[in-house]
Amino acid sequence: MRLIDLHTHSTASDGVLSPEDLIGLAKASNVSVLAVTDHDTLEGLPMAMTGAARVGVQFVPGVEITAHVDDLEIHILGHFIDPGDNRLTEFLSSSRGDRITRVHRMIEKLWTLGLPLEADEVLRLAPDCSVGRPHVARAMIRRGYVASLREAFDRYLTSGKPAYVDRSRIPAPLAIRAVKEAGGLASLAHPGQYGHDEIIPFLVQHGLDGLEVYHSEHTTELIYRYERIRLEYGLVAVGGSDYHGTEGLRSSGLGKPALPEIRFDELLTVHATSRTRPV
Repeated sequence: MRLIDLHTHSTASDGVLSPEDLIGLAKASNVSVLAVTDHDTLEGLPMAMTGAARVGVQFVPGVEITAHVDDLEIHILGHFIDPGDNRLTEFLSSSRGDRITRVHRMIEKLWTLGLPLEADEVLRLAPDCSVGRPHVARAMIRRGYVASLREAFDRYLTSGKPAYVDRSRIPAPLAIRAVKEAGGLASLAHPGQYGHDEIIPFLVQHGLDGLEVYHSEHTTELIYRYERIRLEYGLVAVGGSDYHGTEGLRSSGLGKPALPEIRFDELLTVHATSRTRPV
């Protein structure tokens, strides 16, 4: 049975491995099918695609887009997208600009807490990619303010903590449409983390294709729950490790969990069918 992981991150966003090294790890871990789904950027996809072709890993180009339903932040996974789609690239470029603004605001808050950082310190850790809280946390570690990424998040950078800053609010229907216009399938990432399953029918009305049933933070009970829900709404199942390679922050290995092969075959069938339909 093939190992299939459709949710991973590289240094193009907040992972610790370059796209090439992520592909190398997939090969070494016997992962047969890998999607790179960096946050709000497609920058790592060309390198990952080249590396995957070289070592014989089946590659699925992807992305993870930060969006909102009212006040609730959610993530939309896109799979089988066209990495060269100009509309999606422009859509994500706007989102990355918002990320930089957010980092500046977090730095301002850290200064008021007596923890000075310079923006360049953070941005250097994310050259030409999608900057976020893990980069702020790594800069804090370098300054000796915290001992780990987990400590930085738990004390300062999560919602309700003193240096947290809300993201800009991209409506989820726009994120779903951007994925579908780029030829992809749009799924709700790790629904078990939100505790708001009532948003699923709303997202389905706006074109949602799937649910991330299999995720490193989904219990067996949650897997059964989202299998039932996705069948109720006629959605496909996606899944993967959400691998970042960061100790203490989703540090499970590639392919843990893996998407069952039968679910991947269903995903391929739905994608092939969707390509013949207008968006």
